Amino acid sequence: MKKKSKRLIQIKQQNERLKKHVAAIHSSGDLSLLERKMANVFLLNAYDDLLIKRSHSINVQMLSQMLGWKESNNTDRLKQALESLASTPLSFNEMKDGKESWRVMSMISYGHIENGICTYRYDEYLAERLYDPEIYATINLGIQRKLDGSYALALYENCLRYRSVGSTGWWDLELFRRLVGADNDYYNDFRRLNSKIIKFSVGEINKVTDIQIEPEFKRAGRKVVALRFLVTENPQQTLLSAEDLDDYAEIRKSSTFKNLRDHGIGERLAILWVLQDEERAKQVIDYVESKAKKKQVRGTTAGYIRKLIEDNAEVGQSNFEKELEQKNQFEHQEQTRILLEKKEHALKEEFLRFKTNKIIQSLSIDDKRKLINTYVNSSEAGPITSLNIEKGTFKNTVERLQYRVWLNKYLAYKFDADAFNEWLQVREN
Repeated sequence: MKKKSKRLIQIKQQNERLKKHVAAIHSSGDLSLLERKMANVFLLNAYDDLLIKRSHSINVQMLSQMLGWKESNNTDRLKQALESLASTPLSFNEMKDGKESWRVMSMISYGHIENGICTYRYDEYLAERLYDPEIYATINLGIQRKLDGSYALALYENCLRYRSVGSTGWWDLELFRRLVGADNDYYNDFRRLNSKIIKFSVGEINKVTDIQIEPEFKRAGRKVVALRFLVTENPQQTLLSAEDLDDYAEIRKSSTFKNLRDHGIGERLAILWVLQDEERAKQVIDYVESKAKKKQVRGTTAGYIRKLIEDNAEVGQSNFEKELEQKNQFEHQEQTRILLEKKEHALKEEFLRFKTNKIIQSLSIDDKRKLINTYVNSSEAGPITSLNIEKGTFKNTVERLQYRVWLNKYLAYKFDADAFNEWLQVREN
């Protein structure tokens, strides 16, 4: 297999974590816990095809399992959640050439439950924004399932993208309440807001997620008018990660997944096919097994199964349908190529950050002192009051973060294709 083809397959398999556009995270505060989790699962399920498909489907039983929800037979509750997503406004407030560009739409434009399958759609503009790999937060669905409060999940989503800079920046109380969905007049009293939402949510996030947050308050006289959250990595995250990685334990138990694995299909690919359309995977397996018994399969059954599924071929279709599908497949392959190139770009950015961090971690104390002197004498350095030149550190959090931003640019690793391919192989294994 050529290196480029192998790399594209590796990129296609990076689907176990959810990339969520920060504008969308900032606009969905009025959802319940179940509805917020459902929105995240929907996005994970649809992510690979966001740019090439409008409608997406997921098995209701699998949806319930990914939500960590035991009432999979309660379709009335799922219908209510779909109605809520379809009626919840999602606004994007972006800047273009220095001018404000504002748009509003619903979180999903359509929802449908029939024969155990949930189908939903995104507006085209929304799908493009949600896919944008340059502006996103990464949400682990295993961690999401552990959060029991909708306010805690909303706050976690809104803090997550600031883990690299260390602080959310100041939010006035009205904005904070809108972000987490605390619109009830009961929370006009800050003491109630603090005790019922802020303290509770901070405690839950710090206990079960991969980040730790610490609130700071800004006062006007004795009145609290704004707050921000300092965001750091959770030092216990290594204890959480092993459990969180297996978001698909229930899928692995299904007979369809096991049959695919028996035929030699890779684990991640089998999970993806079951997640996307389990019934179709079953039909293809039965068709290929029937052909194999008649000795009509050239090569391996795994290769034949993969071709039928990835080519979206209809079992027993006519010659006319095959010719039409070949034409559509060419267009689909071109769209897929563009999509995978965008994913490759995102992986390259991750690789560059990784290599730059390695460079910084290897610095000696003398190197750190020299770099700090260079930074202090540069035009990018702000007011400095907490520098410890002997240790090569800043005591003040803001000054330390400003220096780290400068250092990342100053020591930025230059891209090397061979090193990138080696990193991909290590990352995959």
